[in-house]
Amino acid sequence: MEDAQISDLEFEGNKALFAVFDGHGGREVAHYAEKYYPNILKKEDGFNKGEYKEAMRRSFLNVD
Repeated sequence: MEDAQISDLEFEGNKALFAVFDGHGGREVAHYAEKYYPNILKKEDGFNKGEYKEAMRRSFLNVD
């Protein structure tokens, strides 16, 4: 299986983060996203403003 995942119940204060990276871009890509995505998301301006939908959209594009 090429999948990687994030299951963090204490991601940021009272927030949780769950993600599955399917590995269609290869095993290395899935594991890169697993390792770095949480910090990329936290660095998005929208995340700190409570604009989570936009922060997630932009952070996924940045990982891609």
